[in-house]
Amino acid sequence: MRLQGFLIRVGSLALGGMVVAGCLPAAAQNVTTTPETGVTPNTLLLYRADFLPGKEEAYQQTEADIVQGYAGAKIPIYWSALQAVTGPPHVLYFDGFDNFGDIEKAGADLAQGLDAHPEIAALQQKLADLVSASRTTLAFRRDDLGYRLNKIDLAKANYVRVSIFQFRAGYEDEFSEAVRTRARMYETNDIDTPWMFYQVHSGFSLPTYIEFQPMNSLSEIDDALERNAKARRPGGAGSLSAQKWIREADLSIDIQIYRVSQSMSHESAMEAAEAGAKRDSAPTARARKYTLRVKP
Repeated sequence: MRLQGFLIRVGSLALGGMVVAGCLPAAAQNVTTTPETGVTPNTLLLYRADFLPGKEEAYQQTEADIVQGYAGAKIPIYWSALQAVTGPPHVLYFDGFDNFGDIEKAGADLAQGLDAHPEIAALQQKLADLVSASRTTLAFRRDDLGYRLNKIDLAKANYVRVSIFQFRAGYEDEFSEAVRTRARMYETNDIDTPWMFYQVHSGFSLPTYIEFQPMNSLSEIDDALERNAKARRPGGAGSLSAQKWIREADLSIDIQIYRVSQSMSHESAMEAAEAGAKRDSAPTARARKYTLRVKP
């Protein structure tokens, strides 16, 4: 029941659940950093909340009140909210862990904090009433599909480009090879646009892969388009149109741009940590690594 409550997310769906909104309870995190993958999380939990028509401002204000509640109660749960720039109005919460077991541990940590502060749970129920639809997804990182993972710094991201790829079962190898081919092309042309790929474990009915490209500013899209145009070879082996499997697999791609919302993100612990590394506890420092840092 702890895990179930965690996945439901009190902050968007039901009373007594767990914040899937990018929560990073320090005690639950065991971040493993390597020169190859940097600080990209091994396991990912995503929660998307679509707003009821006309309720976007009410949702943002209620979430901001929840953020203040967590800060005042000193509940050690921190999250980043990604607000949609494109597509229908919605928010996407990003949460990284080292493994799936840590998700269950996080649920227990939060339950203890909310038991002592029922007023916050009431606010989260109010937030749930403003949601028209939601989806929770669990995924794991595919190191072989990432590109320059060691250059990704989530703490500096102001925007995130999220691409969701879905296709019929049986074409996983073809898809993976296509992504690796693109990475080789990027490397050959020294295109500095890092990405990380996650394979969905649960939350979608079809094989699904999610690509994240953190960006400091939208101008990085201009740079990537220019470099891609110079590197592209029409009709080449890596061209999507040249790959028969795409048509057979019925590949679909959904691409959205998000900005990191300052008002809906609880990041006071990260700001305090940056103020003085010596005051950081080891768990707090680990939690900070996976949180998309919001800049003023």
